[in-house]
Amino acid sequence: MSKRVKDIPLGNSEKKKKRKHLSLSIAQKVELLQKLDAGVTVRCLTEEYGVGTTTIYDLKKQKDKLLKFYSDSDNHELMKNRKTLHRAKNEDLDRVLIEWIQQRRSKDMPLTSLLVMKQARIYHEELNIESECEYSEGWLQKFKKRHGIKYLKMCSGKASTDCETAENYIDEFAKIISDENLSPEQIYNADETALYWCYVPRKTLTMANERAPTDFRDAKQRLTVLGCANAAGTHKIKLAVIGQSLHPSYLKDVSSLPVHYYANKKATVTRAIFSDWFNKHFVPAARIHCKKAGLGGNCKILLFLDSCSAHPPPELLVKSNVFSIYLPHNVTSLIQPCNQGILRSLKSKYKHFFLNSMLASVNRGLKIQDFLKEFSLKDAIYAVANAWNDVDKSTLTKAWHRLWATMMFENDLTDEDFEGFRDSNEKMMISKLITYAKSLSAESVNKLEEADIEEMLNIDNDAPVVHPLYEGEIAEIGLYTDHHEDSSSNDDGIVSTGEKIPTDQMIKMCDQLIAGLKQCALISEQEIMALYSIKEKLLRQKPVLRKQMTLGKVF
Repeated sequence: MSKRVKDIPLGNSEKKKKRKHLSLSIAQKVELLQKLDAGVTVRCLTEEYGVGTTTIYDLKKQKDKLLKFYSDSDNHELMKNRKTLHRAKNEDLDRVLIEWIQQRRSKDMPLTSLLVMKQARIYHEELNIESECEYSEGWLQKFKKRHGIKYLKMCSGKASTDCETAENYIDEFAKIISDENLSPEQIYNADETALYWCYVPRKTLTMANERAPTDFRDAKQRLTVLGCANAAGTHKIKLAVIGQSLHPSYLKDVSSLPVHYYANKKATVTRAIFSDWFNKHFVPAARIHCKKAGLGGNCKILLFLDSCSAHPPPELLVKSNVFSIYLPHNVTSLIQPCNQGILRSLKSKYKHFFLNSMLASVNRGLKIQDFLKEFSLKDAIYAVANAWNDVDKSTLTKAWHRLWATMMFENDLTDEDFEGFRDSNEKMMISKLITYAKSLSAESVNKLEEADIEEMLNIDNDAPVVHPLYEGEIAEIGLYTDHHEDSSSNDDGIVSTGEKIPTDQMIKMCDQLIAGLKQCALISEQEIMALYSIKEKLLRQKPVLRKQMTLGKVF
C-alpha cells in the first residue's frame, strides 16, 4: 500500500522557510524611510529590519503621512512603542482639532483637557457630524495616543516647568468653579502695579534744555495702584492708590476722592494696607454687586491673588462668605487676568491723558517744567480714576482667556476675538499722540517718536510694588479720610494756596466750560450734560451755604 502524500517525510531541501512576522514601530518606520532616502538598498533594509520588500514599498507610499505624524508628535520616545496610525471615526474633526491645538501652541495659548474636549464638541456641531460622541476623558486619551501627544502644554521652551504648573492649575481652577457652581459675577482678581505718574520721556526734556524737577524713581513721583474686577467684566472695584504723603495739603479741602487713598514712605503696598482694603472696601462692594446681580445676599465670592509678600495668608482674607485663593508661584505672567491686559490698559490710558495734557500745555507756550509743577498728585489721582473708568468690559473679560478659557466659548468669543487685543488700542494711542506732537511748533515735542512714547509706557513695568514692613513702620501707614492735618506745608513740593473757590465763581466757570466745549466736535452731549449736572448741584448748594452763613452770624 502506497504512502499518502502527507505521510511522506519532507527533506530539509523541501522545508519552506517562513519569515517571522515583525511589526515595526512608527519610529522604526521613519528611520527605515530616512535610510531609504539616504541610498540604502531595499535588500539591505529587508535584512536589517526583518521585513519583506512589499512592506518597504507600502511604507514608501505612506511616507508623507508617517513623517508628518512623527514630526507633529510631542514626544518621539512614544513613537518607539506606537506601531499603527489608527484612523479616527471622524477624520475631519480630528484634522481640524489637531490643527487648532498646533495654532494655540504656536501662540502660547492655554491648552487643557477640558478645553480640548469643549472644542471637540464645538467642531462636532459645526461639521454636522451625525454620529454621537461624548468626547470624554477616554476619548481624549485615544486622541492623544493617536496623535502622539503626551502633554497638552501651554507653551514651550525655557519656561516649560512654569507652563506645566499653569496648565495643571487651569484644570484645578475649572474644578473649583464647577464644584462650587460659581458664575463669572462671583470671581474676582486683584493685583498691584507701579505708576510713575509724572514721568516725561527723557528726549523731550533734553531737546527743551530742561531738567525734571526730581528723579522719577523718587517715591514722590510714583504711586502704587491696586486694581480689582470680576470675570464677568460687570464690576470694577474702586481703585486703591498708595502715595507717599499721608496728609497732603493739596487734598485738605477735598471732601471725597474717586479712589481709596493710602500712604507710606515708599508709596508701596503692605499687608496692613491690603487687609484694610479687603475688609473695608472689597468685601462690601463685591457683596453689594452680587446682590444686585440676583445671586443672593450671602452667595460665595472668590478673590484670586498672586503670591505677593504683601498679601496676607488666605486664612486671614476671609469675611462674610468671601474667600481668597492664591495662584501658584511663577505663573502670574501666564494666567493672572490683571496681568493679561487689565492694568496695562489702565496705565496706558492714564499716560495718554498725561502726555496729551503736557502737549496741550506746550502748545499754549508753557515750559515742560512749568507743566510738571502745575500737574499735582491730586490731578494724577483723578486722572487714574478716570482711566480705570474707561477700561471697558471687553478688556476685563478677555483678560481671563488663559485662566478661564471655557468662559470665552460660553460667551461666543474665539481666539481671534482676543488675539492681540492688548496691543491694538495702544498702537492707536501712540499714533494719535505722535500726530499731535508733530503738529506743534515747539521743537521739544514735535520730534517725539514712537520709541519715546513706548519708553514712557514701559518705564515702570518692573518697578517694585511691595514694601517690606519693618518694626515701627505700621504707624506710618494710613488711609486718606475726611480729616487732614491743618498744615500749609506741601510734602510733595507742589504749590497749593489752600484757598476755597467761591460757589458763584465755580458756577461761572461751569458756564464758560460748557460754552467752550459746545464748540468742540470731540466732546459728546453726554459729557456736556455731566457738566450741567455739576452746575445744578452747585446751584442747589447756594441756599444751604447762605443759611449756614446766617446761622453763623446769629450764634
